[in-house]
Amino acid sequence: MFQIFRFFSNNKSILLFLFLEFVSLVFIFRSHSYHQSKYITSTNRLSGYLITKSHNIKSYFGLKEKNNDLVLENVILKNELERLKQLNRPVSMLSVDTIRKYKFVSANVIKNSYHKRDNILTLDKGTLDGVKPNMGVILPQGIVGITINVSEHYSTVVSILNSKTSINVKLKKNKHFGSLQWNGKTYKTAQLLDIPTQSNLKVGDTLVSGGQSIFFPEQIPIGIVSKIEVKNRNYERIDVQLFEDLSALHSVYVVVNKFKDEQKELEDKSESQMNHE
Repeated sequence: MFQIFRFFSNNKSILLFLFLEFVSLVFIFRSHSYHQSKYITSTNRLSGYLITKSHNIKSYFGLKEKNNDLVLENVILKNELERLKQLNRPVSMLSVDTIRKYKFVSANVIKNSYHKRDNILTLDKGTLDGVKPNMGVILPQGIVGITINVSEHYSTVVSILNSKTSINVKLKKNKHFGSLQWNGKTYKTAQLLDIPTQSNLKVGDTLVSGGQSIFFPEQIPIGIVSKIEVKNRNYERIDVQLFEDLSALHSVYVVVNKFKDEQKELEDKSESQMNHE
């Protein structure tokens, strides 16, 4: 405390000068409109500069998320283009329709299990980001699962590594449909069921999403057939090696089917009518 008093005592002349200088400047800015306008202009200019720099910094750190969105969109368009080439249909029609039907919400996996019988994931996006229950969750090279519970900021996902999950898939080479399920053994492999013997299934065949569900777009790569066991001319077991490593999930995409409610309402109405006839 003594040092502080001593400082003020030794520098009282300088401190008095600075105080009077400050008071003079305040009177000048208040009494002269020219100086006042210059001060306001300079302040606004500095404020605008800082806001612009802050926006640029935020935009820079948001580039990763935007880039991920572009990568996924590019994958979807490439898959759609390949399908259209095989069907000999105009490229622009279904490509535009796919973009019109779906949008994708990027999310981070903040909790992931893959060693249990029934595995659940947690994402850092919820209703405030447009995520709802019963939405597909995908990666560029695979299907992750389906949302089940959603809060404002978070959502949980039933993984495909879950005994209760069944995903519609098809062979890329000839469009034969089947179901992808998991036997609970290894996270690297799932099982293909309900595939007809006339599909001419071979080890090395590629599986993609079938497009018959309201959760996932068509033609998302899933995996390759790695093992086939046949008994009495029927497929007893078919193993599929998954493209994506579901034990190392970080960024995923929630699929928003814009017309899901309309499609589901129409299908439920049709089934109800058939049951009453």
